Amino acid sequence: MLLRLCVAICLYFVFSASIAHAQTVTLRARIEASGPAVTMGDVFVGAPANIAARALAPAPPVGQTSQISMPVITAAASAAGLDFTAPSGVNSVPVVRPGGARATLPATAGGRTMADAAVRRGDAVSLVYQMPGMSLNMRVRALEDGAVGQSVRFLNITSNRTIDAIVTGPGAARATP
Repeated sequence: MLLRLCVAICLYFVFSASIAHAQTVTLRARIEASGPAVTMGDVFVGAPANIAARALAPAPPVGQTSQISMPVITAAASAAGLDFTAPSGVNSVPVVRPGGARATLPATAGGRTMADAAVRRGDAVSLVYQMPGMSLNMRVRALEDGAVGQSVRFLNITSNRTIDAIVTGPGAARATP
């Protein structure tokens, strides 16, 4: 009886140790580097403190913008053990390094600023329309600015119909019936 209990406890620890509990993170709507390196915390919302300080790439010079490719971001998240799914159709994301004088933009509806927008009016966006058992991908045009998580109106270029969808990242959105 005692032997069975010991075996059961050992098996529990062996199997539970092998199950990874990855922290789910999302891409920030606006990536700003505050120092000489772009950190995981600059890129991801929800990165744990021990991972947020890790350098991912060199930051652009003060007052300038650079790009980080999506494969680099995805590889860094994977190496850190983070659960991250890259937005479809996004090949790279802009990174800014503020410096000097900075303009303040007026707030828009919902208290968000234009700087928060992951999708801008007129942008071509990759939209995923999900239904039970089926998923459709289409190119649409944004009819208004929107930050990640915000509902925005899009125009289906093929049918000229308006679709309400949630912005999931730069150049990406998701709609459900």
